[in-house]
Amino acid sequence: MSARSGGCLRHHVDHAHRHGVRYIGEPGGSLGSGEVEDACREHGITLTRTGLRLFHH
Repeated sequence: MSARSGGCLRHHVDHAHRHGVRYIGEPGGSLGSGEVEDACREHGITLTRTGLRLFHH
């Protein structure tokens, strides 16, 4: 799963886990990044931080 430019939140990770997601890529650096990392660890989901935020309007 790829997270939006604003980052991923805990409930996104929980929802992804229920649907079998095994990998998440997200920009990182947001206020909830630590919580997202903990959730991924709990669910056995591989988290990759891209360090890249893309805003397309």
